[in-house]
Amino acid sequence: MKKAFLVLALLAGSISFSNAQQQGGFQQRTPEERAKQQTERVSERLKLTADQKTKVEAIFLSQAKSMDSLRTAVGQGGDRQAMFQKLQPIREQNDKKIAAILTDDQKKEFAAYQEEMRNRMGGRGGQGGGRPAGQR
Repeated sequence: MKKAFLVLALLAGSISFSNAQQQGGFQQRTPEERAKQQTERVSERLKLTADQKTKVEAIFLSQAKSMDSLRTAVGQGGDRQAMFQKLQPIREQNDKKIAAILTDDQKKEFAAYQEEMRNRMGGRGGQGGGRPAGQR
């Protein structure tokens, strides 16, 4: 009885995963799509001007391309922790570039936004799909 239930549970899980993939749930976005999405989130939160928005999107695009290069270099089953360690200086540099084009009020809001994102990611810098650390 337990084996039958386990088989059914595994089958249901694999069907759900397959459906999510087909519906784009796990679809990898292009660097351009990711940059645009990040820019929209930040722009809405910080009330960026059109000029600021253009500059921020260019920074996010550069970051997204760097991330893709690192993912490709690491490959499937590679050392993801090492990849995130290499990515951290890129993120920090890009955060400084973004801060340089913001007003003082926007800088404060950007810092608050970053803190919220870190808390949402459980302090893992993006390493766990957005689940809080206690829910892994």
